[in-house]
Amino acid sequence: MKRLLLYVHFNRNKELSGHVIYQLNQMRKLFERVIFISNSELPAQYQSQLSEFVDEFIQRENKGFDFAAWRDGMNKVGVDELRSYDSVTLMNDTCFGPLYDMAPIYEKYEAQNVDFWGVTNHRAYRESKNHYFDEHIQSYYKVFNQNVIQSDVFTDFWKNIVDYTNVQDVIDHYEIQSTKVFMDAGFHYESILDTRNLDAKNLLHPDFSYYAPDVILREKVPFIKVKAFQSVESNGIAYYMLDYIDKNTDYPKSLIVEHLSTVGYPDSNFLLPSKMITTLPETVIHQSVAVHLHVYYPELLEEFLDAFKNFSFNYDLFLTTNTDEKETIIQETLTRRKVKATLVRTPNRGRDVIPFLALKDELKKYDIVGHFHTKRSLEAAFFAGESWRTELIDMLIKPADNIMAHFEQNKKLGIVIADIPSFFRFNRIVDADNENKQIAPIMNDVWKRMKMNKKVNFHDFNTFTMSYGTFFWAKSEILTPLFNLEIMDREIPDEPLPQNTILHAIERMLIYLAWDKEMDFNISPNQVKLSPFIDARTLNQRFHISPENSDDIRLRYVGKLLIKKSIRLIKYRVYKLLGKDVSDL
Repeated sequence: MKRLLLYVHFNRNKELSGHVIYQLNQMRKLFERVIFISNSELPAQYQSQLSEFVDEFIQRENKGFDFAAWRDGMNKVGVDELRSYDSVTLMNDTCFGPLYDMAPIYEKYEAQNVDFWGVTNHRAYRESKNHYFDEHIQSYYKVFNQNVIQSDVFTDFWKNIVDYTNVQDVIDHYEIQSTKVFMDAGFHYESILDTRNLDAKNLLHPDFSYYAPDVILREKVPFIKVKAFQSVESNGIAYYMLDYIDKNTDYPKSLIVEHLSTVGYPDSNFLLPSKMITTLPETVIHQSVAVHLHVYYPELLEEFLDAFKNFSFNYDLFLTTNTDEKETIIQETLTRRKVKATLVRTPNRGRDVIPFLALKDELKKYDIVGHFHTKRSLEAAFFAGESWRTELIDMLIKPADNIMAHFEQNKKLGIVIADIPSFFRFNRIVDADNENKQIAPIMNDVWKRMKMNKKVNFHDFNTFTMSYGTFFWAKSEILTPLFNLEIMDREIPDEPLPQNTILHAIERMLIYLAWDKEMDFNISPNQVKLSPFIDARTLNQRFHISPENSDDIRLRYVGKLLIKKSIRLIKYRVYKLLGKDVSDL
C-alpha cells in the first residue's frame, strides 16, 4: 500500500520530545512518505534528529493550528500526487504511543475498504443552548482512503481551510465538520474505539480520550492523549495509568515521565515515584565535581569528612566558615586528617546559602556541584537537628557514587535532592498556608529577577518538592541564574530567621531551576522506613474537632468542596467559549 503521513508537531518550549522520535520511529515502516510539519520553531539540532524518520520538513507559524498545517502539507504534495496515494494519515504529537502495533489495524480497515477512520470518535452532544457538537472523529489521528482523497469534496474541504486564531473556531469549523462533511457526501467511517454508546454519565464531557483514560487503556486503544495525564480528573489514577502501560505494553514509560516533566510541572504526585534514584552499576565519572561544605559548627566537620571517604570519584573540596577561631579548628582538622581543601572566610549572614553563592566564580567552573553544611537546628529539639543531618548524609553523601553514575548516564538530569527527613513526617512543620501566602510571593519575585525562560506562578502550589536543608547535587549550569542573582542585605533578616525569607524560597526553587533548563530531578530515598500511616495521621491532624463543632466542620468542608467544583466547571465553560486549552485548568 502507498501511504502518506502528514505529522503535525508543536512544542511551546521549541524542543523535540523523546516520545515524538519514538512515535516516528515506530510509524515510519507503514508509510512510503512522511512529511513533518512543525507549528513551533524547531532548532537545527532537532531537525537533524528527524532525518532518519521523515522525508520532508516544513517549518511554519502556528496559524490555523493543526488543520492549516495539514492543508500546507497537502499543498506541498499537490492535488494530483495526493490522489495517487492509497491513504493519507493526518496525525499530531498530542498522544503517547503507539502502545500496540499499528500494522494490523491498517490492514484491517484497508481490507474492509473503509472510507475513513480514526482512533476515537465523539458522540453528538449539546454542551449548551448555543453550542452543539456533531458526531465526529477526533482530529489527533485520521486516515482517509483513496475513495475520499480522489473526491472533489476532499479537495474543496482542504482548499478552503482558513487560518483561524481561536482554537474553538478550528474545532467547530474543521474538527467536527471534517467528519460531517464526508458523511453527508455518502462516505462511511469507523473508529478503533466507538464511544457513541459507552456510558458517559460520570464524565464532565463525553470526550473519552480526555476524561476516561481508563477506558482507553482497558480497550487497548493504541494511543493515549498527553492531556489525559494532565487533567484534574486523571490525577488520582495517573500513577496507575503509567503502571498499566509499563506492565501491559512495550511502550517506554520513561518517555511519558520525561515529556510530562517538561511541558508541565515536574513534581506532580504521580510523577514522583519515577524520580526515585535506582542503583546503577559502577561507572567511571568523566565530569568535574566540586563539593561545598559550610562549616558553621566545626565540631561536626569530621562527620562529613568520614562520609566523603565514600567517594570513589575525584572532587575538589571548598569549605566556608565565619570566624578566626573556627578557621583554626578547621585547619587543624584538615591537617590531621590529611585532607586538601580550599578554606574561605565568609560573613555570618544568610546561613549556608550566601556562603555558597560567595563561591560562585569557582563553583561555576565545575560540571557538578554538591552543597552541604554542618546542620543543626536551634528551633527544634536536639534530636531534630541530629536526625536531619544524619539522614541527609545517608541520602546524599554516602551514596554519592551512585548519584554521580546517574548524572553520567542521564544527560537530562539536572539535580538530585534528598527525600523528606523523617522528622517532617512525624511533625507537620511545613504549613501549606505559609508556603502559599508567605513564601510563594518571594519565589515569584526571585524567578522574575533571575529572568527565567518558563512561566510559573508559585501560588499554584500548596507545597513544594524542595531540597530539605538545602542539601543537593546539581549540574552547575542549572545554578547559573542563582549565581547571577543579586541578593540585597535587607532581604536577609537577623537571626533567628522567620520561616519566610529568600533563603527559604531558594531552598524550594532548586528543582524548578532544572525544569527551566529542560532538565529533570531525582530523589535519593530515605533509608529510614516508616509506615505511610504516619504521613496520613500527621496530615490529618489539622483541627481539633470537638463533638459540638464536628457537624459544622463537615459542613464547611463540603461547602468548600462544592464551591471549588462549581468554580472549576465555570472556568471550563469559559475556557471552551474563549477557545483556550482546557488542560490549563
